[in-house]
Amino acid sequence: MILRGKHGILVLVLVALTALALSACGSSEDVAAPEAPAAAAAAAPAAGGGGSAPAAPAAPASPAAAAPALAAVKGTSGSASGGAGSTASSASITLEPVEQVSATVTVVLDNVGSPQFLNGKGTWPDVMFHGFFGFQEPALGWEPTFDDQGNAVVNTDRACHAGYVATGWEMIVPKKGGGELTMEGKALAELDQADLTDPNEQGTIRVHIREGIDFYRIVDGDMVNVGELTAEDFAWSFNDAGSDNIESAHSNSSQAYEYYKKWSAPSRYVAEAPNRAFIGDGLQDASSICQDAVWMQSKTLYDELGTTFGVPHGSGPFVVEEWMAAERIEAQSRVDHWKQSPAFDKIVFLQANEAQQRSAMLQTGAADIAAASIQDVGRLDKAGFSFHEGLDTINGNFMYFAGNNWSFAYPPNSQLPDKDLSGSPMIRPGFIPTDKYPWIGDPRLECVGIDRAADGIQDTAGAGCDVANFDFTFDGFDAQFTDDSIGFDHTDTDRFSYDTPRMNSAKAFRKALAYSIERDLIASSVTGGYGGAVYGGAQPGMSLHQLHPEYKDRWNYSFDPDKARAHLAESGVEPGFEFEFFCSQGNGTSLEVCEAVVGQWKEHLGLEPWIDSTQYSSRRPTMLGRELHVPWMTRWGPTSKDGRLGDGGGTMGGGLWPLPAGGWNPSLEDNLYWANREETRVQAKGSADNLTSREAMWDDYFDKTLTIGTVEVPVLIGFNPDTIRGWDLRPYDLPNSFETILPGK
Repeated sequence: MILRGKHGILVLVLVALTALALSACGSSEDVAAPEAPAAAAAAAPAAGGGGSAPAAPAAPASPAAAAPALAAVKGTSGSASGGAGSTASSASITLEPVEQVSATVTVVLDNVGSPQFLNGKGTWPDVMFHGFFGFQEPALGWEPTFDDQGNAVVNTDRACHAGYVATGWEMIVPKKGGGELTMEGKALAELDQADLTDPNEQGTIRVHIREGIDFYRIVDGDMVNVGELTAEDFAWSFNDAGSDNIESAHSNSSQAYEYYKKWSAPSRYVAEAPNRAFIGDGLQDASSICQDAVWMQSKTLYDELGTTFGVPHGSGPFVVEEWMAAERIEAQSRVDHWKQSPAFDKIVFLQANEAQQRSAMLQTGAADIAAASIQDVGRLDKAGFSFHEGLDTINGNFMYFAGNNWSFAYPPNSQLPDKDLSGSPMIRPGFIPTDKYPWIGDPRLECVGIDRAADGIQDTAGAGCDVANFDFTFDGFDAQFTDDSIGFDHTDTDRFSYDTPRMNSAKAFRKALAYSIERDLIASSVTGGYGGAVYGGAQPGMSLHQLHPEYKDRWNYSFDPDKARAHLAESGVEPGFEFEFFCSQGNGTSLEVCEAVVGQWKEHLGLEPWIDSTQYSSRRPTMLGRELHVPWMTRWGPTSKDGRLGDGGGTMGGGLWPLPAGGWNPSLEDNLYWANREETRVQAKGSADNLTSREAMWDDYFDKTLTIGTVEVPVLIGFNPDTIRGWDLRPYDLPNSFETILPGK
């Protein structure tokens, strides 16, 4: 890992990991990997100084007061061999109980969320903390992968497939010409021989579960073994997250449902499920440590208690003792973890909403580790504090123009266990294309010419327009239709058009906002020179950073106030127009960036936006219900890390259409995105056809301007080098791997 110490000097610290047996399929995250190239500091000013790296720290001294000893466990290592009927190979080893120093590590972050511990109720971002903080574990881990410049590569198709709870998996799919084809899931070496043309015959995934992983919880202050993690727990975790639970609120419910039907456990350490839609990196996308994931939870405990919602438990290296929502988490360290036990006996996570407060807590000794303000980095560095760049995370700070829900029917193959919704009518409560929300377009040809300024319709879904054979009322977030109602979408050109006057005026307003942002000025003033301009947003926008190998110069929203004012005039929106801008907090979004963007909209366009900076989690239900209908900023999206990619290609889409099982969505939907997913998912990644399809789709996405970027801000984690002498922080989305910390004397 890399620790950037006093005055910018880079110091390489290698943390000694518990030795595990190598699996038959090579290196993975659960084994000690060879030393990787040092990752460069992402988007940070060049560091001065130099010098050789010190030797790896010695093992911790004998503890003054060791934690209560727990029984040693049997751990296994291995992965599937990949042939028909293959099973996970394993080499059993014995892990001796670790000796721990009596020390508490205190971490202060902008959000510690709330205790959930039930996948079906696991809302983002809180559900991420369960895994990244070390309480629960995913199916797969990160395979340490680096590009030619030594930068970490962390994506689902290249590096998020190492054995973790799962030691390996196979895909059993229909074969061209008849019969079945069994492929090792990581390689999919014979994918060109698979026949996936029938949406109802997408094959089966079979996953092998590591033996010797135990669940723990704390009862009356004592750590209690809940039982071994088996295939039944794996299947239960996926089913509850969404594969067999259409009411799931989990942040990966879309993946759990889109990719898989109901999971089962044919044996103690084998779980399997029919594929609902074959996705080559589906397991990595649904449950890997690289991102938010389906975490493994105990079915035994659920059956015993009737629910585990709010009941802390897990198989990770830390066991939660107390979790006070939006305030603090206290957890005890295990001494018998299958992968790595902490070298200290307790960890505390504290929430402090203001970045300057977190900086102060680090400086005063109230915290050992803190997500400090980017503006305080220079001052704290001079004061002797260090910044860990191993996270390699850059927050994109981009926005969605929510409310553009243009699907009025479920797309093909919209299946529920007991119902086929394909083609059924639907509409969203956030679809309000009135003068109050001029960024929301309306593709309905029957609604051309309606009075969108009428007082009685300004907050009415559908803008009060009557459409033939499309009569509905709302019951909460869900629309109830009459029996004679008929759904329609972009393929019904007699009812739907992307070229209606309202679609064009709404697009012009979105473009006015996009071109009026002076991104370089924000980067230099707000991020202290650490950030940089970002034009692209997440899908359904032009979802590439300008350094991505597939990026084209024509996809650029660079600052052009004259063009912005021309688009504003085209939109028909007058200067002085007031509207809400939601700057979500508690998910890494920079309020300072939001304030700068609003200031530029006022300066260059004469508009009067106002900021709602409430917690992201408080408005997430409106995303699940597709009710959100205002522009909003969040932290994900393309960043300069795209410049590390040597090639491109892949599947387009991402749940931006009506999902019969629900799931998260930014309140942007169109069945066109389903069609784009279907077109690209069967193409070989990076093939000529794949790249051509993607380029045409991005031309369309750029023109529609439904998402845009502003600036990127790298995340630098401050720590006190006197109390933290080593930490193998991994390049994931959030601070992680706390079990690898070596406390100071």
